[in-house]
Amino acid sequence: MTEAELAFLKSNLDQVVVLETAQGERLLVQIIIVVDEGETPDLFCVEVDATETGYKPRQEATHSILLSDIVSVQPPPPLPLP
Repeated sequence: MTEAELAFLKSNLDQVVVLETAQGERLLVQIIIVVDEGETPDLFCVEVDATETGYKPRQEATHSILLSDIVSVQPPPPLPLP
């Protein structure tokens, strides 16, 4: 992840982004908090599903992901049209 992507994460708390992880996962998530200090800087987020009216959090889909495991961060795709 680039410094610009890290800044994007920090400035978009509570927003939805697409994360690509070092394990090859692409996740559509809502950012809860970014902890960029200490021994294990990480991101807390919840996976979401796109609906016609916005994004809906998935049950039991909260993640803690090490910042070092995030390969890229992108804005979310457009929502489906109603």
